Amino acid sequence: MEQPQSAMSKVSRSKIRVVAPAAALSNEGPFKNMRTTGNTLQFTLTPTHVSYANTVRRAVLTLVETVAFNSDIQELTGLTSDVVITKNSTPMSNEMLAHRIGLLPIHVSNPLLWKPEEYRFEIKAVNDSTTSMDITADNIDVYKLGSPDEEPQKVPSRKFFHPHPVSGSTCLLTVLKGRLSSEKPEELECVMKATVGNGKQNARFIPVSQCSYRYTPDPDEDKRNQVFMNWLTNNKKVSSVDLEADQARKGELQREFATMEAARCYLEENGEPYSFDFTVETVGVLTPVYILARALSLIQAKCIRYASINVGDLPETLKVVPADSQLQGFDFIFDQEDHTLGNLFQTWIEQNLMDSGEISFAGYKVPHPLRDQMVLRIGVEKDGQQVTARAAVAQAAKGCADMFGSWRASLEPFLAK
Repeated sequence: MEQPQSAMSKVSRSKIRVVAPAAALSNEGPFKNMRTTGNTLQFTLTPTHVSYANTVRRAVLTLVETVAFNSDIQELTGLTSDVVITKNSTPMSNEMLAHRIGLLPIHVSNPLLWKPEEYRFEIKAVNDSTTSMDITADNIDVYKLGSPDEEPQKVPSRKFFHPHPVSGSTCLLTVLKGRLSSEKPEELECVMKATVGNGKQNARFIPVSQCSYRYTPDPDEDKRNQVFMNWLTNNKKVSSVDLEADQARKGELQREFATMEAARCYLEENGEPYSFDFTVETVGVLTPVYILARALSLIQAKCIRYASINVGDLPETLKVVPADSQLQGFDFIFDQEDHTLGNLFQTWIEQNLMDSGEISFAGYKVPHPLRDQMVLRIGVEKDGQQVTARAAVAQAAKGCADMFGSWRASLEPFLAK
């Protein structure tokens, strides 16, 4: 997964090339041209900062809950968590087979209401024939469990494991080879429990097959040509007049421009892109509009948690210490947070508080990729007070929460369809 820049420095400002038209800076909802085709949602997010666009992308990939079989290996026992294999004579090891089972998409339309103890999933398969036997999701028996004195009710497996729309088959898990007269038949027995998780825990819980964005290309040919000429002069140090004599070289530069720089024509007054074309493709379990709305709600809730640190006690996952540098400031150490929150708060503070002079620096880092921890450094050279730094982070948290909350509210008409 792509990660935003985490250098402990102020966000640099690039040169102005094309100023955003005034109409693009209106107060309308940020989601433009919303359109759905099958399992794919496409829209333009504008006007906003690239860090906020990336926050949306990361929230979709890592925060939205789905239901899956957690097949992680437990450290103490060495066994898989929610996939218990009791018999396995296939060539695949128990760990590999459990991992494969864990990647099955489970169709639960409302993961927030899912109760793992209400269903049992199991496979009991023996191949007595002389030909090989495919074990697919169709071989999973599903039982709805009631009270201890009630008989479990069998549920059609395709309620949870949908077939492929073209082949009509469900996912292949493994193969039991045909029986030879001198050998025991191959068999497989396992019991699974489906639990709720998100992509930050493991990729098996990611609800989408794609969530990506690109800079919105500007359809104005005159503006594109103007940017192309400026790009030739400023970046390539090439005269457009001299280039007319070398059509081959001109073609190369035009192709290079069309590949990269052509998508940088929508720029706001500081020279930063402000419009982004998103594509969200669901794996089919949850609708893409629900996924987007849920991602916005979750990032809003994440921000709200830190919105009052200037007036009350700190959350258990946050501590504040003096910065371990010559900088007059403080380090906010967030446990269970990563680039998503760090880049978000850094950008908001840089955009909204740096010009006032109260805050002299805002930067973050993730000290170690295997440690679930983020450090946000706030410089307060003016007064050196921790209360000033805490107020800045609280303002960033509240500002971001309000922003994503309003974005979420703007999706209500699309959720109602």
